[in-house]
Amino acid sequence: MQVEQIRGLIVIGAVFAVALMFILALVAARRRRRRDFAEEEQRDALEAREHPEESAALARAAQNASQDAIADEEDEAEEVATDAVAQQAALAEAAHERRTVDLRTDDAVLQQGLERTRTSLWGKVAGLLGKGTIDATVLDGLEEALITADVGVGLASKLVDELRADWKAKKLDGAAAVRAALKARVAQAMGVEEASADPLALGGAKPRIILFVGVNGVGKTTTIGKVAAQLRGRGASVVLAAGDTFRAAAAEQLSVWADRTGAKIVRGNEGADPASVVFNALEHAKAHDADVVLCDTAGRLHTKTELMDEIKKVQRACGKARPGAPDETWLVVDATTGQNALQQAREFNQVLGLTGVILTKLDGTAKGGVVIAIRDALKIPVRFVGVGEKAEDLRPFDARQFVEALFTG
Repeated sequence: MQVEQIRGLIVIGAVFAVALMFILALVAARRRRRRDFAEEEQRDALEAREHPEESAALARAAQNASQDAIADEEDEAEEVATDAVAQQAALAEAAHERRTVDLRTDDAVLQQGLERTRTSLWGKVAGLLGKGTIDATVLDGLEEALITADVGVGLASKLVDELRADWKAKKLDGAAAVRAALKARVAQAMGVEEASADPLALGGAKPRIILFVGVNGVGKTTTIGKVAAQLRGRGASVVLAAGDTFRAAAAEQLSVWADRTGAKIVRGNEGADPASVVFNALEHAKAHDADVVLCDTAGRLHTKTELMDEIKKVQRACGKARPGAPDETWLVVDATTGQNALQQAREFNQVLGLTGVILTKLDGTAKGGVVIAIRDALKIPVRFVGVGEKAEDLRPFDARQFVEALFTG
């Protein structure tokens, strides 16, 4: 009897498993159809932008796309506002994690983050200059060292050609003079004489709108979370726009940062039109008098024209929500990719007109010289550099401090 019961249970289990697999297949098919439908809607929306009525269409699409999300956010805001004790505790905990960094003093964290680049570059330079005498071989070695640190072939050649001219004119009489001259020229390429503006300064039109763009895997969403933490540490009210609707984990990751920092988040359904979600977030921010909106976008290859056109659509949506927006368009690049980061900056700048660059993972590479290459080639300000995992390890960039940290040791 027990054997028969066991056999019966096995049959039931097998039937259940088959049924479950069938249901999962149906769900997957339905999701694929929804994605296809969403992509078709996006193509239609892009074409609609060629007509004068596109603003009204975008507004209607935005309101429909994330109406439920807004309702949830408004309910959550009311609950938090009525719970003063919980709010103060959350802000106190967040403030502990994101202590204010005074970049007017020596930045030991930045120096540590640049250790691999400094060791790679100046270890070779020290070996060359340690010979005491300066000759053509030493100068050739300096050029190779700069290229290895991803300063770039063009800039490295330019810097060393200038040193070579001074050496031939007998203006450089030793290793110390060469080192000082190289440091001065790197500082010039970095624009250290220009005043370093606070990248998170508030003012002007409200809310301040910052659009974040970049290829996949550079740490864009995490960077947005860290910027939100620093803004909240200053007491600013922040809205996060979950414009990366093609990667489900992106919205979840941004939600974690919203919870951690006390920022608000507006998100849409998976596969929703990114421009609509961003537009909706800006409308939400205006309605709630928020100080800043940080807009996430899906990662896209800078070599894919159709994908770059979608980012342009998001950028235009910002302008529909508030004339003159976005106030900033920041490209996030991975410093470990070296010269490829420079190429990304060129392409995104050509399409979007970048106002700043953020380099992540600077502590994990010996190619930190790409910071110099980007600043010299494009004259775009470097806004932040990432030198660690914590929120405060995203350092507001100071060119003079960067050069000092690079040449220390």
